[in-house]
Amino acid sequence: MLSAILLSFVLTDLTKYEDATWLVESSRKEGLIWGDQGRSLGPLQISKACWKDALEFDPSIGGTYLDCQHLDYSIKIMRAYLARYCTERRLGRKPTDFDRARIWVGGPRGPWRESSIPYANRIIGAMK
Repeated sequence: MLSAILLSFVLTDLTKYEDATWLVESSRKEGLIWGDQGRSLGPLQISKACWKDALEFDPSIGGTYLDCQHLDYSIKIMRAYLARYCTERRLGRKPTDFDRARIWVGGPRGPWRESSIPYANRIIGAMK
């Protein structure tokens, strides 16, 4: 019961983009979910490289890589990563959710990789 209350509290803090990413990445599951042949972990399927990058940008997050199994921690990592790479300065225009999705799947160069477009379309579709 307590976990359901906590989960609903976290859910109210998610943006539509974050909720859609959670849905696409893990069908809104939490826990030790390993993906990409063991290279990604948790509800948002965070790689170790992404985790390190986010912590370098915002060390106040703290924690260990295994904390990525928790949605609230994963959201902090995602927000830091996107705050670092999905910026108006880098893109030359105001970032969109499509840009966020392309960076999330394709890394810092995601917006310039054609391979990130199908994933971004899935995220946008899940937001509707």
